[in-house]
Amino acid sequence: MAEKFLKLEMRPVGIKMESDVNEFALALHTWRLRQGLTQKQVGEKWGVSRYTIMRAEAATKLTWQMAYKLFAKLAQELKEEGGQ
Repeated sequence: MAEKFLKLEMRPVGIKMESDVNEFALALHTWRLRQGLTQKQVGEKWGVSRYTIMRAEAATKLTWQMAYKLFAKLAQELKEEGGQ
């Protein structure tokens, strides 16, 4: 199986962090569909609401703390998926 690479990065911009939310949204959506999960199922698995997953996939209205949490969860899922 070919390795899957996902280029997502957070970089410092002054005293705040900046990330490509559109790229993250696409990666989350793609992973969720590949797993055959609904937004509600992902939310329950990750301890967030379905609406949070909806906002993340739409690349809108997420605090940086929530974006970081979701990024970490997705990174862990991709790591585990690659180890199968």
